[in-house]
Amino acid sequence: MEWVYLAIHYGDNERGHIAYNKETKECQVVLDDANWKEKVESYLQTEQTVMHATGLNTYDELTVQPLESYEYLKLALTRMWNKNGVQVDWGIPVEVDGQLYFAE
Repeated sequence: MEWVYLAIHYGDNERGHIAYNKETKECQVVLDDANWKEKVESYLQTEQTVMHATGLNTYDELTVQPLESYEYLKLALTRMWNKNGVQVDWGIPVEVDGQLYFAE
């Protein structure tokens, strides 16, 4: 199974991550605070309408189910902080069992 990991944070320095399995489309949100974890899980399970770039200065409205594919997940995550205050740290690795994973 191919898992990808994305670092996330909220507040001043409350960190966690999202684990997504590309094959099974299973998603795990790892955050210490249950309320913030629920915010992320709820966002990911809800259909999202986003502006998707189709060219340098052209955009189309696209409605996606974030967990349907890794591409849709990434697209939805670029807008998540506007909805619930949780940001994705695209350049920060996630450590799982002593191994570092960077976002693809």
